[in-house]
Amino acid sequence: MNLVLEKKYTIFNIKIENLYFYLMLFFAFSMPLSRASISLCVLLFVSLWIYEGDFKNKFQKIKTSKLLVSFSLLYFLILFSLLYSSDFSLALKFVRLYLYWILIFIIALNLKKEYINKIITAFLFGMFISEFIAYGVILDLWEFGIATKQTPSPFMMHIDYSIFLAVTSIILFNRLLQKDYTFKEKLAIFLFFLSTTGNLFLSTGRTGQIALIFAIIVMFFYNFRFKIRTFIFILLSLLSIYLLAFNLSNSFNHRMKMIQKDFSHLNSGNFNTSIGIRIAYWIVSYDIFKNNPLIGVGAGDYSLAINETLDKKEFGNFVNAKEFMSTSHAHNQFLMIIIQLGLLGLLLVLYIFYLLLRTILKIKNKEHKAILLLFVVIYLASCFTDPLWYKQFTIAIWILFISFITYYELDINYNDIKKEKGIN
Repeated sequence: MNLVLEKKYTIFNIKIENLYFYLMLFFAFSMPLSRASISLCVLLFVSLWIYEGDFKNKFQKIKTSKLLVSFSLLYFLILFSLLYSSDFSLALKFVRLYLYWILIFIIALNLKKEYINKIITAFLFGMFISEFIAYGVILDLWEFGIATKQTPSPFMMHIDYSIFLAVTSIILFNRLLQKDYTFKEKLAIFLFFLSTTGNLFLSTGRTGQIALIFAIIVMFFYNFRFKIRTFIFILLSLLSIYLLAFNLSNSFNHRMKMIQKDFSHLNSGNFNTSIGIRIAYWIVSYDIFKNNPLIGVGAGDYSLAINETLDKKEFGNFVNAKEFMSTSHAHNQFLMIIIQLGLLGLLLVLYIFYLLLRTILKIKNKEHKAILLLFVVIYLASCFTDPLWYKQFTIAIWILFISFITYYELDINYNDIKKEKGIN
């Protein structure tokens, strides 16, 4: 019996719960730095989970979480869509991508509250290394990967990197408002915040730059409630950050002027711009939805549906944008869900975000509540400009922070059950 227990709970004399913790740290640290490490972590987490066994107990815990049940339903809906997807190979791609979400189950079921700050610190350290490399490219100290002076993103696309930077920036900004850190700690946090925010506006990723606006507004309302000083803080922060960025960053200045040009092109009927194409996708997606309202066209047929809609209807001003639209996704996570999974998929996704926000509001740890709320704000805002669940890096950061929220939901449910049974 002792040998069985030792095999079950240890590997190479290391407790399995410690192995989970080390894996969580490695996942958080390496996530901004390597695609391969994300895939490796999936393999290691799943292997450890299978080795550990005890699936009956795990299943009982999963059933108590509305979030985990909702994630499962979304995945089953994607699997069901294979039945009516004509492009089976593309549909399987999304089946594989959503399978990454299994890490939420594994991390949430093995997380401990005292791990969370350490895991976030590991993530921030990974981002620090990524930024160090990016600034080296900006300053012409070295060349690295796909990074350039115009798009200093060493390991991922500039849009994805802007989201990582926005999340890092708001975590640091929020810590500056807390009383739990010493002056020396806040000085280090402030310098890191400056470098992160500077990096965000030196890159060409407008998604993170815009999402940060919403996060800053929510952060001040969360910390100071609806008071006059809150509005003053918001105004001063946004003016300071965005005016400095506009005047000091040629990249940000250029991208902001491009927005003005995009709208002027729209007024003249030209949709072949970054903003114009996104608006065009809303119009095309609505037409697809009207013809496939309940369950969509299937996970694999979004591209086919977009092309058929563009071909069979006369959209006039879309002519110049058609070539790009016919070979790309809808540049919006919610539009992609509507196209692929219809109203049923959209309602399930909205329900997931509702559950996330409801759980966050019940968290008693003030800093954790703020960080998780601000993450959801940034991610939710970013979903309107890009399909974040269809790319490895943005899936990985989703997994990490949503695992924290799901852990808290499981913990809250467990405490509620204890109260019902009168257990101290």
